Amino acid sequence: MELNASVIIAACRAGAEEAARLAPFLDDLDGWDGADCDTGTNAAATMAALAAAMDSLEPRAHLRVALEAAVETLIRRGVGHSGVALAALFEAWAGALGDAAQVTPLVLRRMLASSLAPSSSFIDWSDALAEMLGGAVREVAELGPTLPEAEDVFSRFSSQAQIGLVDATNEATGRIDPGGAFIALVLACIDATMRDDAGILQSFTAMLADLTRRHSRAPEPASPPPGRDFTVDIIVEGVEEDLRVLLARLTGLGARLSYVGRVDLFGMGEWRLHVDTSAPLAAHPTSGQVVRFQVSDARPDAQIGIDELADEGLTHRGVRLLQRRPMRRVERARVIACTRAPGLVEDLARAGAVVFLDPSAMDAAGIVSAAGSRTGVTLVAPCDEASAALVGTVASVLPAPAPGVPAILRADSRDDLDVLAVARACAPLFVPQPGGIEAAPTLARMLRDGAHDALMSSASAPLPRDGDPEGIAEALAEAARGGARAWRLLISREDDGPYTVATVRQLLSTRDASSSIDLETWDGGQVGPSLVAGCTS
Repeated sequence: MELNASVIIAACRAGAEEAARLAPFLDDLDGWDGADCDTGTNAAATMAALAAAMDSLEPRAHLRVALEAAVETLIRRGVGHSGVALAALFEAWAGALGDAAQVTPLVLRRMLASSLAPSSSFIDWSDALAEMLGGAVREVAELGPTLPEAEDVFSRFSSQAQIGLVDATNEATGRIDPGGAFIALVLACIDATMRDDAGILQSFTAMLADLTRRHSRAPEPASPPPGRDFTVDIIVEGVEEDLRVLLARLTGLGARLSYVGRVDLFGMGEWRLHVDTSAPLAAHPTSGQVVRFQVSDARPDAQIGIDELADEGLTHRGVRLLQRRPMRRVERARVIACTRAPGLVEDLARAGAVVFLDPSAMDAAGIVSAAGSRTGVTLVAPCDEASAALVGTVASVLPAPAPGVPAILRADSRDDLDVLAVARACAPLFVPQPGGIEAAPTLARMLRDGAHDALMSSASAPLPRDGDPEGIAEALAEAARGGARAWRLLISREDDGPYTVATVRQLLSTRDASSSIDLETWDGGQVGPSLVAGCTS
């Protein structure tokens, strides 16, 4: 078949189906190495976004058009380091195609030879991926002056990548690189599309089964290495100097990072960075336009892997992928927290929420991606009217996972302290797996009730900007209307923090001198007034 956009369109459709079915398996491969058990979940979300984006392309368009559209989609909606790796691969291919009018076998060889050298991206390739892609590039180079058909060229490239995955498998532990398995899957889907042969995917699945047959240790998601407690996803627009400054700072922090981007003819670029760090706010860009700043806790859910073993095994395309029985896990609630307060980002993430700092209309695609969960239900806590409107927009485009159950539940939170109350109450909720869509009504009810109870037990009020003690006393009285036992204080950017904290403590002590003051304080850094909340529990 002609090597044009139709190949990538069909391959992404097939990849989305395969990745969705293989997600638990790839997650388990991640867990075999004591990692975070999310590569499969991330791969499935990434391929689903790609498949949806490719549907709008003209199948007869140039291959470069499809690859550039894929890179744009992966910048906005890719998930995890594996999503960035795929974007970097496609970005390298698109750049190598240049102005070639047709993708001849010779042009295809030049494209594949660029696989490890993207021009606007950086990937800390794993040893397995370097072995896979490096070996595949060498295999194509060794064709010499011979010019087989394009289908044969790509098939040799994909097959050698699979051989590289096998060679990179740790013989002592049986550890298979999950990111490498994902990239090999995408290559196999392209190969199967070009040759119109679904048997290629059958063979790929059989190869994975053969690799895992010698290893049966159950997955154990581990805490991240020191210095990498949080995962930060950043999209920034600007000139290359803006990127250089940000990369220098992240490198100085010792963060693990990968990025992919594109630069136009005028030198303006857009980049997506995936960062693992213990200092998420230090990763915030200081120049350029920040399109997205998303933070989540990198630690695994405490409940994963502790339940009984399932009996059904894991089978795909008629092939039993795992000799062992996969562990039955819990399905954590997906909670998204919107905030204008940088000082709350870390606490919201540690509560278990996916945090969007200063969300805007441009964050719609990010919220859609973050909302992906096996149950299909996500609770979003807005911090003001603008973020509430954004949530409404996103909710209107996502299909309901079950009758009467919306994909997006919007909490009635009105400010940052409301968001904190909702996150702490709802992000730890879970239902046992197998959950999936069948658990959507139950989880939706739990999230609705949890958000309602959290907001009923917490009342917040703004403090006067001038620090007037009488105004502060009135705000405390308003926040105490439900009978507060504990207090939360969020200091704004313009406020005199030490004065406000001292004043609030003194006024609280006059309310009940017989008991100690339970007061949590944050240097929120948000624009606008400081906030105080009284909590009944």
